[in-house]
Amino acid sequence: MRLYSENSSPFSAPVRIAIYAKSLDIEIVAPPGGLRSAQYHAINPLGTIPCLILDGGARLPESSAIIEYLEEKFPQPRLLPEGAEARANVRLLQRIGELHIAAQTVELAQAAPNTEESATRLTRLVRGLSALQTLLSGTPFAAGPELTLADCQLAPALFRVPRVVAPLVNRDLIAAYPAVARYVETSRKHPAVARVLDELGAALDK
Repeated sequence: MRLYSENSSPFSAPVRIAIYAKSLDIEIVAPPGGLRSAQYHAINPLGTIPCLILDGGARLPESSAIIEYLEEKFPQPRLLPEGAEARANVRLLQRIGELHIAAQTVELAQAAPNTEESATRLTRLVRGLSALQTLLSGTPFAAGPELTLADCQLAPALFRVPRVVAPLVNRDLIAAYPAVARYVETSRKHPAVARVLDELGAALDK
């Protein structure tokens, strides 16, 4: 299998965490010709990353779909807990990380400053952080004592907040949410998370 990814992307990062955590032999490459190239659009008509090419040639874009596929295809080590309620909680935290944190940081960085659009994105981001403050379990990882798919989404999404958003709003948003701040520190102790956050940080520093 081959994963098209970029180290700077908060949407590619969750997939790489899952790959590293499961020690999967998946080739990770940049989109040929760049994200907007005709060559890459022939591979993935959505023109987005990440995109996983399966062994049979099928194309699977979208971060959440990819990590769910990898969990079903390679169930060990487990990244989803037992039980319907526990799994629902993991997926809820995944969605908050993807839609309310990662997506809002991207849109906020692209919005013109001091506009209605930037204010809306900031409000949504703060709402997501506030929800996490309530929902995080107080354990080393988002949904318990072990790494789950929720951490694959949340850890890189939250990593970008001080790096990307803080310079735009002149304040440390995460510091206002102690449970979130603790989670940021403890989640990074997992080797797969640390590896991806190092990749993400190096890409953002360029």
